[in-house]
Amino acid sequence: MDIIKPYSRQSFLIIIFIMGLLFMITVVAFYFGIDLIFSNITITGKINEGVKHMVDKINHFALLQQNLRTYFVPVSAILFFSTGFVLWLILKLLLSKTLMNKADFEKKEAEIVTDPEKKKNNDRRYFLHLLSVLQREGRLVDFFSENLELYNDAQIGAAVRSIHESCNKTMKKYLNLLAVIDKNEGEEVIVEPGFNPNAIKLTGNVTGEPPFNGILRHRGWKASKSDLPVLSDTKDSTVIAPAEVEIE
Repeated sequence: MDIIKPYSRQSFLIIIFIMGLLFMITVVAFYFGIDLIFSNITITGKINEGVKHMVDKINHFALLQQNLRTYFVPVSAILFFSTGFVLWLILKLLLSKTLMNKADFEKKEAEIVTDPEKKKNNDRRYFLHLLSVLQREGRLVDFFSENLELYNDAQIGAAVRSIHESCNKTMKKYLNLLAVIDKNEGEEVIVEPGFNPNAIKLTGNVTGEPPFNGILRHRGWKASKSDLPVLSDTKDSTVIAPAEVEIE
């Protein structure tokens, strides 16, 4: 993607700069430490100048110091800048993967928005999915499909109570319904200017401009959340509840 190239260059320069700075600090600290240690050993050697083994140790340390000065800088440079290059590759790989996932998600959303038929089908599937959940949890479709003339009021009331509890629990889980106007029906309410016509429906003698004084006939409902799952493309969206067959 086009955004990866400028980001790669910038991140590469930043990582190289940081690694170079750490490399310079390490080299300065190394040389300062070597000089300090060698100076202390030299002073100690001069104090014990008559001791031959001390002189040998000083000479050995001097050779070691020379070798460290010779090889420390190139070896450290290779380690620091190799580490920086590896970090840059890892960051580039992670960024590419993240951007690809984001692009795929945006592409799928754009297809749904730009394709009216696909959006219509997707909305229909969500509606049927919610209806299938209400059937699974509360047997709502079974209740609507029953011929209530075969039952007395007491039997219907007992069935409705169970269905109501199950469906109410399901609705709270997925949508958590709240009243549009949180007042008791029959109370007087004032509809202020700038009200949402999708949320408040005016009936009766509607003339002039708001504010309007009226009687609340229905509180309305709105969803405070929507936790409907992502639907698979493979499932038959027309099936609300599968038939159940017990094999004997």
